[in-house]
Formats: sequence, structure tokens, C-alpha cells
Amino acid sequence: MKRSETTPLTVLEASEKDAPAILALADVHRDELGAIIQHRQWLLQQVERGEIFVAKSGEGQLIGFVVFSHQSLAEHENTTVYYLCTSEDYRGQGAGKLLMEAVASDARIRGKKTIDLKCPAHAPANYFYKSIGYKLLQSETDREGNRLNFWTLRL
Repeated sequence: MKRSETTPLTVLEASEKDAPAILALADVHRDELGAIIQHRQWLLQQVERGEIFVAKSGEGQLIGFVVFSHQSLAEHENTTVYYLCTSEDYRGQGAGKLLMEAVASDARIRGKKTIDLKCPAHAPANYFYKSIGYKLLQSETDREGNRLNFWTLRL
């Protein structure tokens, strides 16, 4: 069931209380997200570091998340997005765009110049990244033989 177009969405920094819902949503989408569910401890560390944002419905239900990292070394002026996930019921409704805008805003505040991410070449998410302004830098095959697209957004 798709949500009502009038239900407001909010995006905020994840808290420890959001961790079970993040893990549950990641588990539902494990085929799309791959190894994320195997990295529970890393996800909890990302929550502590303030590097997970969540999208919530007007009723307070967690309906999406984005996991990212601001590169900490002085010579790195980029932010990397590792995972973006939205509930099936909220896809195409703006939650993903709001999450990515929150990452961009946070990256600008921290003086980052680009946001980078990788996406499997066959994934529909490639169309989404292009639609919100990301540029395809290159495609290559990883060690497991999977084709990956490398996207970037200049801030």
C-alpha cells in the first residue's frame, strides 16, 4: 500500500533507538543492499558518529535510511554514501531524495567538495542518482565479477 501523498516525511540523524528499525529494514532489502546486515557493529558505530540519517513517516515509522561517511583525512574532501534504502511503500514519494539532500547539506557544512557512491550497474537506483544530479564517473567490475557504477555529486 502506497502512503498518502499528504503524509509529511521528516529526516533526522539516527539515534540508538532507531537501530532495530534500521536493521529490520536492511534485512527486508538484503538482496539489494548486500552485506550490510553482516556489519551490524559498524552500523551501530555509524549511528554513534552521526553518519546515518533516517526518514520517518508522519506517524513516526522509520521508512528509510542512508549510511555515509565524511572522510576524516585532510586530503580527502569527499563524503561517501554506502547505503540508501527506502521502504517499498515509500519509493517514488521523495524519501530517498530527502535523505540524499540531508547528506549533501551535512557535507557542505563540513566543507566537503563531493559526494561519491557506488551502485550495481543493473540496479534501478542508477536512474534515481542521475535524476537528483549525480554524474556517472565510470563503471568497472569488482573482484566478484559484479559491474559497479561510480557516481559523484559536486557540492
